[in-house]
Amino acid sequence: MTMIDDSLITDADEVQRILEERALALAQSTDEQDPGDTVTLVILRLGGERYGVPIEHVREIKPLDRVTSLSSTPPFWLGLANLRGSLYPVLDLRRYLGIPGASTAADPQLVLVAGNGMTIGLRVDEVLEVRSIQTSDIGPPLVERSADRADIHTGLTKDLIAVVDVEALLADRALVVQEGFDLS
Repeated sequence: MTMIDDSLITDADEVQRILEERALALAQSTDEQDPGDTVTLVILRLGGERYGVPIEHVREIKPLDRVTSLSSTPPFWLGLANLRGSLYPVLDLRRYLGIPGASTAADPQLVLVAGNGMTIGLRVDEVLEVRSIQTSDIGPPLVERSADRADIHTGLTKDLIAVVDVEALLADRALVVQEGFDLS
């Protein structure tokens, strides 16, 4: 006699059949959630919006302490942050994306991201979590590509997290402050 789902089953063949069905069902659900079909995102908050940055591009997350401002830069560049003797330009991602309103974050965060051979800091309101998401759960972005801004969104999750393409962000020509400076 065996108890399965609060039922008493006396037939050994019936118990074996039920257990085999469950084993088959468990094996199928594991196959469906292949870890190769997921992306791990660092979820950031900018105002009321949430953005996901693929974790392979994130180098460090820390409170935004001090940024030295630079003159003659677009308003989305906050300045430079000194982290252990290395200087990193800091991009206010909220301003860059054109999210209206001023930040109300009491403790903004600095997220160092790397791609295209460079590393920059992103100023964000808050780092919410790190989450793995099935790639099949990422749909196309809702935002149309702007003529004056690079398309940095790779898609949108079912719970409305915009996935950021860090390579496209760092390749955006709008981020270049001065090009072709000649010291001669």
